[in-house]
Amino acid sequence: MQKVLFTLFVGLGYALRSFKHPATWAFIVLVALGLWWKNRSTEAAKVVNQLPPIEFKPLTAAAPETAPSAAVQAVQPDGANIDLAAAIAGGVTDPEQLPVMSSRDLEVAVGRFHKDNLRLPNDADELIEKKYLVGVPPAPPGKRYVLDLSPIKMRLVRK
Repeated sequence: MQKVLFTLFVGLGYALRSFKHPATWAFIVLVALGLWWKNRSTEAAKVVNQLPPIEFKPLTAAAPETAPSAAVQAVQPDGANIDLAAAIAGGVTDPEQLPVMSSRDLEVAVGRFHKDNLRLPNDADELIEKKYLVGVPPAPPGKRYVLDLSPIKMRLVRK
């Protein structure tokens, strides 16, 4: 028993002596940072993977009113129709220039794509193919979806 205790104390003495060297502390700090980073990225992956894909919600033109009522605001949650109504009010009459989805939903989908792939999507079809947007109806014949990244909006154009 005495030999075991003696060996333990001698080993402890050598271990404590090694803490005087900066390389030992550098190694300890690097290991701690590595463990922290691994845990952080694992937790972030859990959160990202729990989020469902964005549901496609097409914009509809709001009827022009003089004063918005509470009923209209309740029908239009999260300002979903604001972009389309603003474009129509701005005098845009070409249907190819009108957005088809709210910019907030697209911002979230593009942000998730960028976080997962470390690049921006090439086009709207890439967001749809990789399931960042679900429920998007197929484009009408002779048209395709185009994604504008500044400001973020998706619209239909001729092929």
